[in-house]
Amino acid sequence: MPDELLKLINVSFNYGGLRAVVGLSMHIQRGTITSLIGPNGAGKTTVFNLICGIHHPDSGEIMLNGRRISHLPPHKVATIGVGRTFQNIRLFPSLTVREHIDLSQYGFAKASLMGEIVGTPTGRRDRSATFERTEEILQIIGIGEFAHELAVNLPYGLQRKVELARALAVGVDLILLDEPTAGMNISESDSVMQLIKGLLDLGITVLLVEHDMRVVMRSSSVIWVMNQGSIIACGAPEEVRKNRLVVEAYLGESA
Repeated sequence: MPDELLKLINVSFNYGGLRAVVGLSMHIQRGTITSLIGPNGAGKTTVFNLICGIHHPDSGEIMLNGRRISHLPPHKVATIGVGRTFQNIRLFPSLTVREHIDLSQYGFAKASLMGEIVGTPTGRRDRSATFERTEEILQIIGIGEFAHELAVNLPYGLQRKVELARALAVGVDLILLDEPTAGMNISESDSVMQLIKGLLDLGITVLLVEHDMRVVMRSSSVIWVMNQGSIIACGAPEEVRKNRLVVEAYLGESA
């Protein structure tokens, strides 16, 4: 399909004797917010790790923009346009907000480390490009006023935004968000949800793992549902909400 950005084809992965992902096939359309939901232990984070190159499938293929990425290491997957946040916030205690965003771009610099240190023309261009990109991301995420604050001193919701900013800084086509509103109050959650929706205007496709069904139902175009390592349902929010298999496995009768 011409607007298909990511495709997983019959992917399986085992942790030792544990079958974490079993014959999983799914696709993500460009320009959408797609959610991957399911009970704890269903295999959602493992799918993220497979897409990002942290794990490699035991069988099956993962394709991005028609290119096979199943065998690539994480840094290579990042260079071709996949960003990711994690369930647990991972910030450096001694770095400011700006420094976090700057640091995420260093692996993509054209100059060598020595070129950066001595200030070669390429090194100076890299520093200028990094500064401009960081300024752009600070404004997009809405955290410019906190640029020189230590990131770990910010309120929880803002720390989540710093993580998102860091993931976006390298220029991504697809971003994987692993429970981005976990631990937030409704106001913080709504703010992040609006931010996620705004990513579509930047040409960024979103794959979301989230347990807050209010966020999932209000923001997603398509929802894929996992249980015990496999996909059990896929569809628009209202279709998924009414699916008997999904209700039994995850949502519960109150849904």
